[in-house]
Amino acid sequence: MNSQLPSLTLVQARQLALAAGAGFHRPNGRGPAAVADLVQRLGFVQIDTISVVERAHHHIVAARLPGYRTEWLSRAPVFEYWAHAAAYLPWSDFRHTLPRKERIRAHGHDWFHVEPAEAQRVLDRIRSEGPLMARDFEAPRKTEGWWDWKPAKRALEYLFMAGDLMVLPRQGFQKVFDLTERALPAGTDTRMPTPREHAVWYVDRALDVWGVVARDEFAYQRREHTDAVDEALRTGEESGTLTRVTVDGISKTDYWVRTSDLERSEFPPASRSLRILSPFDPFVIHRKRLRRLFGFDFTLECYVPAPMRTFGYFALPLLWGDEFVGLLDAKADRAAGVLMVQNLRYDGPPKKQEKFRLALDRALGEFAAFNGVVPPGPAPLDQFLPSR
Repeated sequence: MNSQLPSLTLVQARQLALAAGAGFHRPNGRGPAAVADLVQRLGFVQIDTISVVERAHHHIVAARLPGYRTEWLSRAPVFEYWAHAAAYLPWSDFRHTLPRKERIRAHGHDWFHVEPAEAQRVLDRIRSEGPLMARDFEAPRKTEGWWDWKPAKRALEYLFMAGDLMVLPRQGFQKVFDLTERALPAGTDTRMPTPREHAVWYVDRALDVWGVVARDEFAYQRREHTDAVDEALRTGEESGTLTRVTVDGISKTDYWVRTSDLERSEFPPASRSLRILSPFDPFVIHRKRLRRLFGFDFTLECYVPAPMRTFGYFALPLLWGDEFVGLLDAKADRAAGVLMVQNLRYDGPPKKQEKFRLALDRALGEFAAFNGVVPPGPAPLDQFLPSR
């Protein structure tokens, strides 16, 4: 780390991060168009199957768009592919999915093998019959044949990742596959980016989303053309569009910011509302970044055997102003119609606990309404925040 670099205070760095695309400023509009604008700013909205509370892709959007309705996302002009995980992406980024698709066509799916003949049969059937789901390939009962759903689903997923198929708006939570050539909107940019173009996109996207970015945060969990990122950063510094900085209190780590952001006379203050975030939110998904910049750490224990969990099944980070102040393990009990608080951790100073309780009460009311249930009332909070 170079001690001669310009320096940001920790508060400035956090404010800059919160003002960037993955932060929570500028809620804009309503309906599918507002969702598409948000996905453009976020870069991706991760899709996840866990439904103990409303699924992550809806939770991420609702945390930023007041009055959000889940049908807005299904009607938004975005597409489904892979970021660091399954995600909804903006159409402007379509060409930057092509390097991954090229790699998978050349080397196969990352997790399983698919026989070429099997993939071709699936592709031919969709070409002749139109959009299909995995269940359309199930074999009739008491019969045998190649249309066993497991190999067909592997083929569908391979063809999707390789770019031959796209996912249309889902039915329920089931993927509907069609040929890419039929699904692409007119005018979509399908030019394969060069390694340099792809690396510049990594840099631009990370700065768009996070505002202030360390070297190991660019191209997070990506594999294609990542070795060109250093050159893209050098070029940005030499042209004056990027500036490398340090952040007070964070040792051995340099960050990059856009020079235009560094030259601001002031940074926008963080919202004082308390936000209940998804563990898959773009703002918290990079755990190392979260530890470094916000001094906050947590483990998502839904993948941990129940006897080994130390907090709870589904930890929801609590962002209050520019600080992460705790975790909530909640469940939307839809049969009972209530939001259950199963565990709560407050990490803030004791003198702010009552203000935290009031802020959390408001946030739980909004979160319960979003989940279609009623808030839990004071008793569950008293269990974890006993002093009043």
